[in-house]
Amino acid sequence: MNLYWLRKTLNKTILGFLAFVGLALLNSSCEKSNGEIGAGKFVEDRPELGEKLTYDVVSYTTDWDSISTKNPRAVALGNLNDPIFGKLDASFTSRILLSKVAPDFGDSTVCDSVKVRLTYLNTYGVRGDSIHLQVLPVEESMSDTINYYSNNMPVLGPSIMDTTLMIDPSEPVFNGIDTTVGFLTFDLDAGYFQEKLFDAAIADEDYLIDNESFVEAVPGLHFKDLRTGTSALSFFDLTAAGSTIQLFYHTGSQDTVPKLFTMTFGQNFGDPGLSFNSYESDFTSADFSLDMQDTLNGEPLTYAQGAGGARTVLEFPGLDTLIGKGYSINRAEIIVHVLQGTASPYTLPNTLLILQDQDSAQALIKDYTSPVNPAGGSINRADLREFRYRFNVTRMVHDFVNTREEILPVILTPASSNSSAARVVLGGGLHPTIPVEFNVYYTKSE
Repeated sequence: MNLYWLRKTLNKTILGFLAFVGLALLNSSCEKSNGEIGAGKFVEDRPELGEKLTYDVVSYTTDWDSISTKNPRAVALGNLNDPIFGKLDASFTSRILLSKVAPDFGDSTVCDSVKVRLTYLNTYGVRGDSIHLQVLPVEESMSDTINYYSNNMPVLGPSIMDTTLMIDPSEPVFNGIDTTVGFLTFDLDAGYFQEKLFDAAIADEDYLIDNESFVEAVPGLHFKDLRTGTSALSFFDLTAAGSTIQLFYHTGSQDTVPKLFTMTFGQNFGDPGLSFNSYESDFTSADFSLDMQDTLNGEPLTYAQGAGGARTVLEFPGLDTLIGKGYSINRAEIIVHVLQGTASPYTLPNTLLILQDQDSAQALIKDYTSPVNPAGGSINRADLREFRYRFNVTRMVHDFVNTREEILPVILTPASSNSSAARVVLGGGLHPTIPVEFNVYYTKSE
């Protein structure tokens, strides 16, 4: 074969292959249009998020009027004196139930002592401080059909206990048999239970026939701390098996062996248990003044606290420029940053929630119902000592600009606010280094 033609043929083949590769590389590195609908741009066959708009945010702090605290996960007790947020008073009210209905103790029954044991769920702040605990009976029956809010205070009778106790879940407690930890224990007035339970059983009172009747006649107990500012709040789990009221008694003068009857706070399914927390905030000594908030331009710092404390409001003054444009909102996000050095020993909320005013009620924004792109809001570490909360608010923004055609403010508040005092200081819209970030990605749909 002629070597000249062979070399020429090979050269053409190589040149053709190189041209094909070059064309392929050129096509893969260029953006290609998908027409006038949507972003009009694809990169490696993946659609872009579209145009990005960054908006200023007006942010400031307000207080809660009240929050629902009926049957919280944990009941709260204490007077927290926070160096940044001021004072927070926490108390709780709970029904008490019979472990056995229609009890028959026999004649001449005498209540010797009453011991309460509450199971710690957690504490907030610095452990080891003392509280001045007072327990008072509730005088009016509580309702299963109405809600109870943090500003509710029941009608109370005379105190049946007044003592000073140390708040510390690691403090050993002797229960008569062995030593345990994780409980707060104290005594109550035996005379109160003598009247309401033992004398009532001797008299064969009808209200002992079941717990529904009992809580109508003996509505419950209220627990509060009389001190004016300790370093920690305590949270207790009334549904835990260890949370009980133990009544020790004997029957007749010849009975030398103490007997035990137990009351609970409602640990079993179907029990008519009911409890609620009461909170009262005093921001007089706080780092911020609620009366001096700039609601027009916003503040450099904002504050959010559980237990019915402070909350952060966000407003979006520039977002109305998207109303009526028919844009597709591909993604919208809000990022708020934690001010360094404001946490320890007061731990940050694990999650912040975004609420929106809807017909005089406050509800979670629509993004919480999305199974694909939920709203988020969990605390995450941005750097070694930097924390932030990130929210997906795509559905909310789409609703604002395309359906409602009205831009509404939203509220940031810690999750589980009815049973947590966790708080956080956030960079506001005017903060010079950690302002609130609000980004919207959109494409033209026409």
